[in-house]
Amino acid sequence: MMGGRAARLKQAILGGHEALPWPPPAHSVASEGDRGLTTDSRAIGRNFDSADDVFNWLNNAIFGTAAINLANRAGITARLLEGPATLAELAKAGALPAPQLGRILDFLLAHELIERDAGGAYVATKRTALMAEAAGYFANTEVSTAAATKLLPGLRQGVTPFELQFGAPVFAHFHAHPDMAEAFGNFMSFMTRRIERFIFAEHRFQPFETVADIGGSMGALLLGILREYPGTRGVLFDLPEVVALARPQVEASGLGERVEIVGGSFFESVPSADLYTLKQILHDWHDDECRQILGNIRSVMNPGARLAVIDHVLSDEPRPDESISTDVAMMVWDTGRERKLADFEALFAATGFAIDRFTPNPAGHSVIEVVKA
Repeated sequence: MMGGRAARLKQAILGGHEALPWPPPAHSVASEGDRGLTTDSRAIGRNFDSADDVFNWLNNAIFGTAAINLANRAGITARLLEGPATLAELAKAGALPAPQLGRILDFLLAHELIERDAGGAYVATKRTALMAEAAGYFANTEVSTAAATKLLPGLRQGVTPFELQFGAPVFAHFHAHPDMAEAFGNFMSFMTRRIERFIFAEHRFQPFETVADIGGSMGALLLGILREYPGTRGVLFDLPEVVALARPQVEASGLGERVEIVGGSFFESVPSADLYTLKQILHDWHDDECRQILGNIRSVMNPGARLAVIDHVLSDEPRPDESISTDVAMMVWDTGRERKLADFEALFAATGFAIDRFTPNPAGHSVIEVVKA
């Protein structure tokens, strides 16, 4: 169990089609092929058919990440998104030596992340734009990689690899290093945008008047829901110091009149609402802590209210999808974990909930919508 201050800090930083009924009929579950996705091709083992495959996979991953981070941080990506640029112009924009930058650009060209026009100038593409959108994620991989080097000693010593690498638990370390916290926050914003695309395309919420995003951080998901569902109102709930930072963004969104901003801790109490969203929250906590969060929500839900838990769901048989790699990431970063659907069912049953709808997402976070049992 975490101490109060660490738990509050942790809460602060983390924070289309009709969904499937639960239990879903076998014929109604959208397959990965239907969604244009296959997890088989993601299996790392596919790169172990030859020594060349192993080398190229890992070499590209390590040094490709470094090249993309350099382009993003030096402003090269942003400059290209403004329009075509020569090597000299990019070197000036990034305050970088032209010969070495030219080699970085050659790498990005070779891997089809940028292009050249007929005059030899470098040109941005849709993939370049994604480099910029995912900048927080790429930056965060450096922290993840450093922490992951301590996985073996961390498990043997009973200390999280992150704490072993950086000298403090993750959120305490972020509190002392705002630059790292900001990079992680940018990564989480990127993840929120990915989740929104899935939710709005695949999981339509039943009619509601008020939605409360519990642990909603800067309000990205809540604002997205309000845009998607006109005429509704929202409650942004997070720690007081977090919602204070979120207020200017909420007001600038043009939706401020539809949002109530409430500060507090979900370990103590939460506001009343018709729909609750709990995005990437439960995977950060032990089962007993999850039961406390769920119990606090249940105790104040309006009649007929629903709770949408948005999290990874592990498959019953191990598959090379996003959830299983994130489960290892949780082991590296902190004491949380990803769960199978049966694990979620047990949490819900213990707190008086039952699954009503389940929308699986083989590409990332699924949606489990629950009601009072």
